Parts: sequence; structure tokens; C-alpha cells
Amino acid sequence: LYSGKGYYATKVESEITYEETYDVTVTFKIEEAKKAFVRKIEFIGNKSFKPGELKKYMRVKEKGIFSWFTGSGLLDEEALEEDRKNIEAFYMDRGYVNVKTGSPEIKISEDGKSITITMQVEEGSVYRVGKIDFSGDVIVPKEELNKTISLKTSEVFRSGLFQKDILKLIDLCQDKGYAFCEVVPLTSIDEEEKKVDVTFDIRKNEEVYFNRINIIGNVKTKDKVIRRELKFAEGDRFSATKLSESKKKLRNTTFFKEVDMKIQRTERPDRVNVDVVVEERPTGTLSMGIGYSTAEKVVVSGTISQDNLFGTGRKVYLDASLSSQSSDFRLTFVEPYFMDYRLSTGVSLSNYRKIMEDYNYRITGGSLFLNRPLKDYVNLGMKYRYERNAVYNVDETASKYIKEQKGKRTVSAPTLSLGKNTIDDILNPTHGDFGDISLECAGGIFGGNVDFFRSVAYYGKYIRAGFWDSTFMVRGTVGSIWPYGRRNLPVYEKFFVGGINSIRGFKYGEAGPKDEEGEAIGGKKQIVFNTEWIFPIFKPAGLKGVFFFDCGHGFDKTEGFFKDYRFGSGFGIRWLSPLGPIRLELGFNLSPRKGERRSVFDFMVGTFY
Repeated sequence: LYSGKGYYATKVESEITYEETYDVTVTFKIEEAKKAFVRKIEFIGNKSFKPGELKKYMRVKEKGIFSWFTGSGLLDEEALEEDRKNIEAFYMDRGYVNVKTGSPEIKISEDGKSITITMQVEEGSVYRVGKIDFSGDVIVPKEELNKTISLKTSEVFRSGLFQKDILKLIDLCQDKGYAFCEVVPLTSIDEEEKKVDVTFDIRKNEEVYFNRINIIGNVKTKDKVIRRELKFAEGDRFSATKLSESKKKLRNTTFFKEVDMKIQRTERPDRVNVDVVVEERPTGTLSMGIGYSTAEKVVVSGTISQDNLFGTGRKVYLDASLSSQSSDFRLTFVEPYFMDYRLSTGVSLSNYRKIMEDYNYRITGGSLFLNRPLKDYVNLGMKYRYERNAVYNVDETASKYIKEQKGKRTVSAPTLSLGKNTIDDILNPTHGDFGDISLECAGGIFGGNVDFFRSVAYYGKYIRAGFWDSTFMVRGTVGSIWPYGRRNLPVYEKFFVGGINSIRGFKYGEAGPKDEEGEAIGGKKQIVFNTEWIFPIFKPAGLKGVFFFDCGHGFDKTEGFFKDYRFGSGFGIRWLSPLGPIRLELGFNLSPRKGERRSVFDFMVGTFY
């Protein structure tokens, strides 16, 4: 017990006393020692890799300055045995197929306060891939099988890739309907040439079809809401890819905390049942809050939302916020499967008021929208918005440009968009890409008295970093607006670059054109690049940290595309809370100009990408 807690030098003596009444008394005398920590981890025989590189793959760590808080530096002998196997796997994944590691040697200092661990490594030679062949039930041409696997002749033999290739071949066979196929790896080592010949022996077994699909665990959500997200149906040929894609689609509805697909054999060897097991999450939100921001001062906000209305998958949102500088009210309804077709439709009504330094403006209106999947992960979107807008209370000291904005206008504009999204998890993305390109046309034959074309395109990608269970995100956005006809473009239709969804470290619109009074007036064009490194802080609570770097700017003329870039960087916290994703980010303006702050703190409740 004491050793397991790190008190290795503790002495325990026992004394047994036999009583005349035939009772036995056992007395333990304990002399507690101080907790011992791992002072040093040494390696012997490691010629190709430095100790620091090998230690990255160990759970047992040396004592550090934060060991008192994290608990690192304690000796766990079971974990140490796993570490030995991990180091062997590390070498084998780099071509050292004959690597051997001895049992770790543990030495405790005489005072019992420190521990030294010595690990013996016998590296051996680096081996490369020799011949690659396929035997058994070769159900597709060998050329296709070679394209499926990652191992290539003459490259370093990597055991990790070897194991992944086995799984890839199994997936390929399962996608052809062979649910219970097996791939047996056969290897032959050529010691003279230092090569490993590989044969994948494929045993397809019975061709299988889906029999019954059972929905389990849904209390609120209707069965058909789950079934319509599945990529397979009863009677279809078995496909592992369709199972995984269906699981991904169900996760991305955000209705479920857990989703699992369990395959059950039936009396018939060529039929399997599928149990779609779900665990529902709360999908409704009722929240009230009060906050403070540098731009809005005190803000009172409230949200009523339901992502799965009456278990039908319909969504309804009512958002309101009020501050001394602005008010925003918005009601949205979304029908994800209109008339049970793969056609998402919705309507949104809004009223927004904003008090700027030299003027006020108001936007009242609504929009109708629909989205149609063209193929997996690609959607065609259409939207129509109608708004009555006004710029008023223009100060006498305002710039000429702002004074010209005074008055009422009507915007009538359809938008056509094409989007792609392969994100693995909308609420907790780790890999996949997303993008959209849209074209909006206002005025002209569509009515209203504001005429312009607007085009916006963005593309982003999440990439697993390969360490600390962290993720990189990169994203680029470009946009342009071209007035025509009545060319006095309203200020609120322009691109305001700067802020939490643009270039962090800047206030809203601060990284773009300003008038002679120093007020942001938006640009007719924008270019923005964002990069992030996202890492876990406390996984059970869904708490993550982020470091970011942003660049770009808003501008009016095409020649400004490659100059006058603004740069911001900083860090933040992201929390997948019961109210939805929450972002807290502190951005720093890397080259502040006159009148600009060096840092801006941003807060947002909403999606992470």
C-alpha cells in the first residue's frame, strides 16, 4: 500500500500476541518515510535516439517542478512495463524489427527519497520492405490492393503502418459484403539484405447482408429521425464504411452523447442485424446572462433553443441581447427534412439596432433558406433575404462618407452557395475539412433600392497533430462586394474585419478602412487567414486550450490584396458546456496603430468553427 503511493522507504513491522481467551491481536508498527519520486530515467544501448525522444512515449515521468500538483514523478510498475512495450513499438515503427528491451532496473536511494530507472535497449538494424504480395481470396485486382496499403517496397518497414494496412484491407473486404473476413499477415525476414517480405493472406468467408436494423436507447428522438441518417438499409450488402459514416452523421446531429453500431449474427450465416445504440443528450437550452465587453459595455442576453423539437429533429432558436450600444432579436426555425425529402428549409426573422460613435443604424427583416445535399458532405444552398434598413442620428461631426449614408433602404437579395463539410464532430472537431463559396445579388430585377454583387469563399481544415491529443486548424477567407446601378453601398453591407470570428486582437472592423475620424467603415474586399493549435486541458469536462495566429485585412481596391496586412495572436479557452461551445480568447494586436488597443478580450457562445 505504501509503495503504491510512493513511500518506498516506509518500514512496517508486525507483532502477534496470543491471548488466553484464544483471541489473537495483531499490531503493526509503521515508520513512515517521505514520498519518493523518480529522479532520473536512463537508457543504455540507445544509439539512434536520444533519451528525451524515448521518454516522450513513457507514462512514468521524472519529477518536475509541477509534480506536487500533477502527481507526475511517481513510480507505477505496471505503467513502467507498458512503457517498455511502448519503447519497443517506437523502435519497430522505425524499422528496428529485432529490437529488444530488458526489464527496467529500479534503484531506490538509501534515504528512500529518490528513484533511478535504467532501461536496457538492444536496437538491432533497420529493415526495409521487400516483396509485397497477396494470397488467398483476392477479391479485387492486386493493383487496387497495393494502392490501398501504405507500405511500399524499399521503404523503411514500419510496424504501425503494417498494422494499419491489415485494418485497411479488412475494411476493403467488408465494403464488398464480407463482414467477417480475416487478413492474416505473413512475414519473412531476410537477414542479409535487411528486408522484410510481406504477404497478406485474405480469407473472405461468407458474403453478408444487413437483416434487421434495431434502434436502441432513444427516449425522445423518433426512430425515423435516426433511420434517415443511416447510409444503409435492411437488405443492403454489408459495408463497414457505411456503418462508420452513419455513426458520424448521427453524432453530428448533436442529439446524442454516444452512438454505437453493434453487429449481431443471426441464424442465417449470410445475414446480420445491426443494433444502433444511442445515448441522448439534452438538446434544449434556456439561459439568461449578464456580461461585459469593451465594445458593448454591460450586455444582458437570453436564449431559448431546441435542436430536437418534440424528437422530430426540427430546430427553433430565439435569441435576444440588449446593451447600451445595441439590441439584437432573432427567431429561427429549421426543418431538416422537408416533407421527408433530403431538403433542409428554414425561416429567420430579426431586428438589430446598433449605436456607433457618429451614427445609429437599424436592420429589420427576415430570410428564407433551403439546402440540398448533392452528394456526401457537399450541399447546395439557396437563400433569400428581405430587409428594411436605416442609418439615422448622424452626428454633425461625422465624416462626409457617414453623412451620405443617412436614410432608409431596402435590401432584396437571393444567394446561391455550394458548401462542403467532412468534420468528424461538429461540437468537438479533430479532423476533416469545411468550406463554402457563395454569390449574392441584391437589387436589380429582385427589387429593393440597394444594388450589389457579393461573393465570399472560405476553406478550412482540422489536422490531428500527432501529440498531446491536440489538433491544428487552418482557415482562409476571401470576399468581395461590387456595387452597381445605385452605387452608394450601405456601410453595414461591407466587410468589417477584426473580432473573434475574424482577426483576433482587434475590435470589430478595426483591421479595415476607417474614416477621417478614425471610425471603422468597412471594406469592399477582405482577406483573412487563421491558424490555431487546440489542445486538451481537462478532457472529462470538455475543456480545451488554444493558441492562435491571425492575419489579413479589409480594403477597397484590388491592389490592396497583398499589402497593409494586420496581424494578431493570442490564446484562449474553449469549453463544451451544457449551454453549448463557449469561447474565451485574449488576442494581441502585434502592430497597434494610433487609437488601437494592444489587446482585446472576446467571449462567445457558439460553434467552434
